Amino acid sequence: MKEKAMNQKLIVRPIVGCLTHTHFWEGPCRAGYAKDMTPEAEAAAATAAFEAAKKTLSQATPEMELLPAIDARYDESFVVSRDIYAQIEERIDEVDFFLCMNWRIPKLERYRKPVVILQNGNEGIDFAAYCRSIGVEAYVCMDLRDLNEIAHALWVRKVVSHTRALVLTHGSMPTFGLQSVIRDPELIRQRYGMEIVKLPFRDIFKYMDEVTDEEARPIAERLIGGAMEVKVRPDWFINDIKYYLAAKKMMDVYDCNAFSTACHELCTSEIPQNRKFTPCTCHSLLKDEGYPSGCEEDLNALLAMTIMQAAAMRPAFMGNPNMETDDLLRIHHAVPALCMNGYGTKPLQYKLWAFTGQGFGGKLQVDFTENADKYITLGRFNPMADTISIKRGEVLKSEFDMVYCSPYYYIQMNDARGFMHQLAGFGHHQVLIFGDYTKMLHQIGEVMGFKVMEHK
Repeated sequence: MKEKAMNQKLIVRPIVGCLTHTHFWEGPCRAGYAKDMTPEAEAAAATAAFEAAKKTLSQATPEMELLPAIDARYDESFVVSRDIYAQIEERIDEVDFFLCMNWRIPKLERYRKPVVILQNGNEGIDFAAYCRSIGVEAYVCMDLRDLNEIAHALWVRKVVSHTRALVLTHGSMPTFGLQSVIRDPELIRQRYGMEIVKLPFRDIFKYMDEVTDEEARPIAERLIGGAMEVKVRPDWFINDIKYYLAAKKMMDVYDCNAFSTACHELCTSEIPQNRKFTPCTCHSLLKDEGYPSGCEEDLNALLAMTIMQAAAMRPAFMGNPNMETDDLLRIHHAVPALCMNGYGTKPLQYKLWAFTGQGFGGKLQVDFTENADKYITLGRFNPMADTISIKRGEVLKSEFDMVYCSPYYYIQMNDARGFMHQLAGFGHHQVLIFGDYTKMLHQIGEVMGFKVMEHK
């Protein structure tokens, strides 16, 4: 299987600039005390600044892999030596951005690499504005908090660009159940670097046939044993696990690290009826492992999910919205994850019920009022893949239905009616993550180049 996209690191080259002078003088851009302005004193100050910069970087986000910092000092000629540029050019093809600290680096823009400037003052914002004016991507950071937030947005962009989704399709476009789908996957690849591999939904069953009971049974037993209540036939639930393992095998063959499958068309083929499974558990398990996994070939939701799961570092839910009152939205599907409070956190409690009245098709029933945060965030891309709709809300209660898509989550929000009208430009499935990530999604949108429509 293709490496999990969230395992990516930003490759960052820190460069600490410093202007030192060849001798003492004062004038309109230089004043102070002679003892502090000798070449020896300024060299010592430059060395101290370099060491301080390295100490600051020790607290930077682990989403960055920091290459050795470069001490890029230069004199009043404002010319950086060739030796320093030789250091800058080492591994330059791997570098995601230059991290400039202290003073700007003259002519660094020649490499056309993104530049992040950590400098609280005129030097940083001036350098950033110059870079942007000539088409070089640039950001300015006042402090370490800024740096980590901007780096996180850039990291999310890299995660998305390293995502390759296996989408099992019936071939019709749009699908029966999803008219609002992004119909051209090339839009996603060109804009964000995320690849979509479309194959017939029937192709997975040869992989499913290769999965043995011995492979599937331990996973099925673990999930059954961990449930507060079981209302699915164990002998049929093993088929859900076989489908999940088949999806992973197929993702491995096609070098993919995200997944989606047709739903209405899969259902009407009666293959799930004959094999006694549904894909719901597969989606839940993949998301808990850090692989985006979306229902119904919904590329709008899958793109939003890929971004939102990386942004929040936690799996997402997706489902159908319904307005209950002007201030209450209901969303339901059968694909919650268990680590909704974050990867590595304690899994939520769950019941394991059946999607069908016959007792096949396992579905996890999870209470979202166990949210460790007060709020949740909803998101979905439009059919042109250039704008995401987002909305903040608060889960008031969870309800569960014995059959079909469940759980149901009731979300309090401002103007649910108006939000549903906004979705007429986006489509129905909503991606849900625990926590308020609206501000972060605005920042990620600026970095990745998509519009953010937040309904207030």
